[in-house]
Amino acid sequence: MLKLKPKLNALMRCNLGDGKSVSFWFDWWTDLGPLISVCGRRGTRDLRIPIDAIVSAAAPNGHWSLPPARSDEAETLQVVLSTMQPPSSLRGKDCFLWRSGAHSFLPKFSSKATWNFVRQPSPLVSWYKLIWFKEEIPRCSFVSWMSVLSRLPTRDRLISWGMQVPPVCPLCSLDHESHAHMFFSCCFSTAVWSHFTGWLLPTTPDSLPLWKPPLLCHILLPARVIVYSLWRERNVRIFKNVSSTAAAIAKYVDRSMRDRLLSLAPPADGHDTLLLLYLSIRRLFPL
Repeated sequence: MLKLKPKLNALMRCNLGDGKSVSFWFDWWTDLGPLISVCGRRGTRDLRIPIDAIVSAAAPNGHWSLPPARSDEAETLQVVLSTMQPPSSLRGKDCFLWRSGAHSFLPKFSSKATWNFVRQPSPLVSWYKLIWFKEEIPRCSFVSWMSVLSRLPTRDRLISWGMQVPPVCPLCSLDHESHAHMFFSCCFSTAVWSHFTGWLLPTTPDSLPLWKPPLLCHILLPARVIVYSLWRERNVRIFKNVSSTAAAIAKYVDRSMRDRLLSLAPPADGHDTLLLLYLSIRRLFPL
């Protein structure tokens, strides 16, 4: 499970300008962090600054104006403010900055930097590049990734969570649904895989292929599209009560392959595109 780091308000800092758009208590404009977390609710009374005040309210005449310190926290704050210039219209408007690294902030928001800060990274698995590669289809890779980790909400998992659902596989209605059964042991899934066995795939797999083939279009991409298509068909049957044949699923996989390979740029070395290679094989093995 994803672990998030604490202090999410540490994502944003403020460079003080005129102090008219910065909350005195809740924004991060000193090295102490949000002052409400330093002084607590009592601080509003000790410092005589309302809870909704802006920073400029603490320097009405161009100088910091705070009452004598009545606590260690208030004393620390006064020491910190003595090293900071008071807000002034001559300094321009306040500028809010977003965290871009462990010790850096920029005026532009970065979703990547934010994600890397709030998450607790785990060690990379050896097969991640076989799920996330340049030619992949994101939705197919996501479902494949979840299936490798056995994290899709199959019926065996739903039942283990205490949910009252029928255990039977929606694709074949012959056995209990699980990751291994639905994608590789189910007779419906096997029929879909068989449409691609012998020309794109060497054999019908009993697990998701995680080896590196010579060409991605030969094994990796179609295998991920097939897994996604089976999961999609399973959900359509459950939630829409509509079913397709194995041949129809195979045609959907073929169409998805063509669309994805068509979108790829041709090789710089002048060799045939992956789409041409795929179509040349398809002509020999029609669905």
